[in-house]
Amino acid sequence: MEPSAITRSSAFLQANDEGSATSFRWLLGQSKTLTLPEQIAAHVGDRILSSAIEPGEWIREQDLADEFAVSRSPVREAMRLLEKEGIVRIHPRRGAQATQLSLKEIEDLQEVRQALVRVVARRVASQSSPELVAILEAGVAQLAPLAEDPAGGDAFGETLSRLTLCCAAHSGNDRLFTLITSLSLQMSRYTRLGLRSVERRKRSLALWRKSLQAIRKGDADEAERLWAARLDENSAEIRRQLKDSGAA
Repeated sequence: MEPSAITRSSAFLQANDEGSATSFRWLLGQSKTLTLPEQIAAHVGDRILSSAIEPGEWIREQDLADEFAVSRSPVREAMRLLEKEGIVRIHPRRGAQATQLSLKEIEDLQEVRQALVRVVARRVASQSSPELVAILEAGVAQLAPLAEDPAGGDAFGETLSRLTLCCAAHSGNDRLFTLITSLSLQMSRYTRLGLRSVERRKRSLALWRKSLQAIRKGDADEAERLWAARLDENSAEIRRQLKDSGAA
């Protein structure tokens, strides 16, 4: 990754502006700015990821057109972008709807995500880039107070996602980064569900610290093992939360 992109990775990791959760995934490692449909999609995507728009809720094109003072054309394009990322479903003649994943769909996505994340872990540990290590150190430092904060679950989950995406962006495999980005958007609200408790966040932070040590040492086997363990534990907690809530 070029130095300017490394700088952007560090800056985006700390970004907390409105729309940043979705736009972060689209802009990381790139020098472009968002188009109008992408800006609208980023705002709507963030509302879906934060559950301000609930799973299964219908999204009215005209309401968004009025809100953003645009025609319905860029709104339709925004919905197509979100459908491509898997967080909206478009129904002919009915409109767009925030996706509501079944437990089976979530487990399938987690299985694919874990396989890809294992590859990311091995690649970044093998490279042991000083630039990436510096970004991860900054990110882990941000996680520490969020792990202890009873209200820090969403911010903790978003920071974790950004750390993973920064690693994928530095992996040297563009296709891998694209796939991880899409899965990150689809799984974001469920990942946060698995990190709701302080106890779970402390455990996740401990595994991230050990992963960082493995990356510093260039130990690809240990980095892969730790990343897999972290995802396994979070997946188990997501399943438990969904079953307890009756949403499974």
